[in-house]
Amino acid sequence: MSRTDLLSAAKATGKARRQATQKGQVIVMSTLALTLLFGVVGLAVEVGWALYIRTLAQSATDAAALGAASHALSTIGQSAAAVCGVSVQCQSMASCPGSGNIQSGCLYAGQNGFSPGGENGNQTMRIAAGTSLPIPGVSNIPGVIYWTQASAKQSMPQLFSSLISKVGITSGAKSTAAIYPHPITQSLYLLNRSSDCFASLLNLGVVCGEDFLSLLGSKVTARGGIYMASANSNGIGLPNVAAATIIGSAQVTSPFTYIMGNGGVNTLGSTTWSGAPQNGFADGDNFRDPMRGKGQPPVPRGLADHPVPGGVIAANLLGGTTVLPPGNYYATNPLTGTPLGTPITVLGNTTFSDGNNPPCGGFCNYVFYGGLVTGALTTTTFAPGRYVFAGAQPVSGGPGVALMAGVNSVVKDMTPLVGGQAAQNTDAGEIFIYTDTNYPGLQLPAAIRNAGLSLPQVTAGFQGGLGFSVTLHGLNASNSAVPDELQNFSPVLFWQDQANTTLSYKPDGSLDLSCGSICTKTLSVPGSQQMIIGASQVLGHPSVNLYGTIYSPRAAWVTLLGVVPGDTVRGPLQIISGSLQMAVNTTLDVSPVSNPMTRMTVSLIQ
Repeated sequence: MSRTDLLSAAKATGKARRQATQKGQVIVMSTLALTLLFGVVGLAVEVGWALYIRTLAQSATDAAALGAASHALSTIGQSAAAVCGVSVQCQSMASCPGSGNIQSGCLYAGQNGFSPGGENGNQTMRIAAGTSLPIPGVSNIPGVIYWTQASAKQSMPQLFSSLISKVGITSGAKSTAAIYPHPITQSLYLLNRSSDCFASLLNLGVVCGEDFLSLLGSKVTARGGIYMASANSNGIGLPNVAAATIIGSAQVTSPFTYIMGNGGVNTLGSTTWSGAPQNGFADGDNFRDPMRGKGQPPVPRGLADHPVPGGVIAANLLGGTTVLPPGNYYATNPLTGTPLGTPITVLGNTTFSDGNNPPCGGFCNYVFYGGLVTGALTTTTFAPGRYVFAGAQPVSGGPGVALMAGVNSVVKDMTPLVGGQAAQNTDAGEIFIYTDTNYPGLQLPAAIRNAGLSLPQVTAGFQGGLGFSVTLHGLNASNSAVPDELQNFSPVLFWQDQANTTLSYKPDGSLDLSCGSICTKTLSVPGSQQMIIGASQVLGHPSVNLYGTIYSPRAAWVTLLGVVPGDTVRGPLQIISGSLQMAVNTTLDVSPVSNPMTRMTVSLIQ
């Protein structure tokens, strides 16, 4: 073989070797690349699975935190305090206990796929709860009285991730729920449902499902919005009526009017409704009594008795004022001293107070049996306090009147108007409770008890003749003089007894469902479930200026009653009632209060 042949053979052999080496490298590189690719794909699968587990864990912790807090709220209700170890459970982050509201949260977590030791021991479920602030890891939430915090984790077996790390993947989530006061700010809550019936102002007999009735020339301005709970549509026949009925001309102005279900507005005349009513809303908190679960405001006890012979108090008529101290007031027969159950008439200028400054240490207590009438051209001043109107003798088969203001008289409290209108008071304010002699906790004077006198419900609210003026302010919880048992009712001004309706309420202020549906009853005096708020004006200016919340239970109603066109009720005012009826030419002009009523609620805050 020649030298040339040998060189050619050597080159061919080297080329073959190089090609073989390259092929081997390609195989190695391909194997490594495929391994890495499978690892990445596998890791992506594991991460995706971890994210899925995290979603499940989040659902579980949301349910656990909400469930534990909701159970606690159902235990303490709207008025009791959250006390660790008494009314609620408290613990640092730890395993689930065997009972109580915290265990309820853990049970909810279990229904959502997470439980202690679940998934073959790979799951952990821990929960904390307390009343101390701040809540661990959560920004400050004003007013929180109790919180729960749930943590769920699940360790997942390593698959492809073991190729790049010896540490496995653990996925989990944490949620926090709290009980805190939620403000109730809407102007009108009209609660009657389609099945709630009463005798109409129009003397049409019994009507069912009425939330709003407006007669000729009435005007309503409700700057905080309107809710109506009746699902009655328009165009249905008696006894059922539409959620709202307008007779003649009317003007309604509100940022919104929301009506439950198919509820409608039946107009018999011309109506301007700014912020057109909308229906189709499902049943929910906005269509339920905001006072449910709060019970009723307690009445004072241990008061001195002040019998009024002949039922007349001759007060100062010459510019001064007569001070009437706290206690029980009732009219008596001037000869025998027997209680009569008839109204007490005050002739002259009076102040209900003990004469001190501040009056009664900041809060006075009175109970009137038979009602109260103020004389014409008089001034009656109510100091901050609690005023109970405990029934009256019926008049011509109808209920007696709680408070009647005389012609051109003044009824006021100790907070003056600001710019001619009511503004938030700094004193303790007033609450007027309208009931009968059977109100829970009421201590009857011995003379009334011994006489066997039982006084049925009065017509709640107040009425008056021409030219009267009323200026009153509801409870102010920020003032320390308001008794603890009334704090939860701020800023209520007028409260109608929940027993004064054809529906039965339980002591906690919720409807009685023990009959299979809502239990009903018959009132001893027909029509006594009406609250009348008199409207008035003086020299063309609105003269009924109120601040606070007016409460009347479901299946009862509030009637605004004027006498001449322009008679008005106005102020930062909220009305909660079964129905609102506007009399002819009456005006209601209300805006939200500065210190709205609150209701304890539960929600997630993290």
